[in-house]
Amino acid sequence: MRKHVERVERKKKLMVYFMGIVMVSSVFGVIFFGFTSGSGKLKYNDFKFLNKGSYWSANVDGKEARFTYFPADVEQIKVDDIIISRLKNTIEIDVTSDFNETNVEEIALAQYQMGIVLNNFDVFVRQGLSSENENNIPIITCNDSTNFIPVVYFKSGNETNVYMEDNCIVAESSRNEDFVAIKDRLLYGILGIIQ
Repeated sequence: MRKHVERVERKKKLMVYFMGIVMVSSVFGVIFFGFTSGSGKLKYNDFKFLNKGSYWSANVDGKEARFTYFPADVEQIKVDDIIISRLKNTIEIDVTSDFNETNVEEIALAQYQMGIVLNNFDVFVRQGLSSENENNIPIITCNDSTNFIPVVYFKSGNETNVYMEDNCIVAESSRNEDFVAIKDRLLYGILGIIQ
């Protein structure tokens, strides 16, 4: 009888240990591999995109391009063909915003990410501000925009859109998170992913 009780107790302990191991390994699985399932691959206009968790990656002309949003998520942002043609095939794009802009962090992030992506395609993105500042950041205004070096002026506004104002490209957003979406929309146009 005593042996039978010991066997039952041993089985209970083994079951508790087994359940503990399953729970701990589940936690480690989530930590190291996340909650996602599937391959995370999507196709858009003959381009294959890989979902890398916090960004989308695509191979464009043999070079990697990274985006925050998938093309279908930003294609509703209207960008005239003339704007894309101004930005394509240039060796430099100047980006600017106001020093006292309320969404300065989001704009700076969008400009920085734009520079990283375009650097892979031999396009230099020079960041600046529209007026003098204490940090000695270059002053870039819409008046500096030329056919060879276009200026993209990021600013807050009443709606999210991209338009030409005189010779300057204005990227306007009503919500702070849309600046990165605008950046992706412009990049998709420049790289020929969104036609």
